[in-house]
Amino acid sequence: MNQEERNASLERVIENYSNMLYKICFLMLKNEQDTKDVLQETFLAYMTKRPHFHSEEHKKAWLIKVSQNKCREFLRFHKMHAGIPLDEVEESIKITQGLDMEDREKLELIWNLNSKLKSVVILYYVEGYSVKEISAILNISECAVKKRLQRAREILSKLGRSYDEGVVYE
Repeated sequence: MNQEERNASLERVIENYSNMLYKICFLMLKNEQDTKDVLQETFLAYMTKRPHFHSEEHKKAWLIKVSQNKCREFLRFHKMHAGIPLDEVEESIKITQGLDMEDREKLELIWNLNSKLKSVVILYYVEGYSVKEISAILNISECAVKKRLQRAREILSKLGRSYDEGVVYE
């Protein structure tokens, strides 16, 4: 593959997956600039490693896994566990556009979960992955995925909200 084909391939990957990865990373990092940095690192890893994928789903899963790992590395390095409340940054981000009040409240609840719980909740409710698919993406057992979903639901219900449905993006 020559340089021109590699560039075109990279552009297609960025175009196809950047919005999805942005949502996932933003919910984990709570900061637009940090999210952009992590996305840049994710696509740089894709570009430099040039992994071979068996399917588009394999490529998508790899990008999600790499981006989530980069988010966790970032959080560990910067110790950003305090974060910024969603309502302070809501107007400057695109992720809440088109959401009704109920979905915004659900998003705020997800926003405050720890990263392990948040990642499975995002993949399950927001992106619509099955427990089996999440298990493969995060390289954890299906039991671990189910347990994290259960813990997240318990935490969310303690906050006074039942979380039976996902957040819907337009």
